Amino acid sequence: MSVNPENGSFGIPPVGGDGEVGTTVAIAEPAPMVAVQPTYELPPPPQTPPWGAQVAVAPAQAPASPRRRPRWIVPTGIAIIGLIAAGTLGGFLYTTIGQRDTARHQLASTQATLTDTQKQLAARKATDTYVNLYLLNSGRVETDYLSLYGCGSYTACRSLAQDALTDMKAFQTARAGATVPSALASADSQLGDALSAAIAADQGVINAMDAGDRTKLDAAYTKLDAAMLSFAKAESAIAVVLS
Repeated sequence: MSVNPENGSFGIPPVGGDGEVGTTVAIAEPAPMVAVQPTYELPPPPQTPPWGAQVAVAPAQAPASPRRRPRWIVPTGIAIIGLIAAGTLGGFLYTTIGQRDTARHQLASTQATLTDTQKQLAARKATDTYVNLYLLNSGRVETDYLSLYGCGSYTACRSLAQDALTDMKAFQTARAGATVPSALASADSQLGDALSAAIAADQGVINAMDAGDRTKLDAAYTKLDAAMLSFAKAESAIAVVLS
């Protein structure tokens, strides 16, 4: 057997002429030794932890577009601004209404005070008017009465009696047309009754003088004295109210 150097395989040598096979075996020379650099091997991958299989890898996302504000932000902002404005305006309105109501109350109080003052002034004016009327006319009547008692002749007494009658009637007319204060109503009524009685008595004095009747003249003077006494009582009542 021989080794084929071309294919490195062992072959059977050819048979000789005598049919014997040679025993000589050719031994192939060993192949030359070639130095081979050791190959670098990567370290084995780390062992996957038990929980590693459960970790989901987030898929890659496209770049996010610019974020827009939610649509509710604008209405909410407007509503908040409206609430603030409403609160401010409401507070201002409340204050204004409070000030207006206070002003109205003050105005009503002032008007009531003014009305009361006007009533007081009107009453005071009426009182002053009545008092002036009373003082002017009562002074004339009293003067006429005293003068009538001091006369010493028929002519003088007759003239004074007529003057007294004229002044009494004028006083009664002025009093009837005057505005009498309520506080003086009772005293004024007494005064009116006294004047009516005095006018009737003085008219009797004049009639007795004209008739020359002494008896009637004395009776007329008596009535006149009683009427003037009532007149004096009415003046006292007026003085009490005015004091």
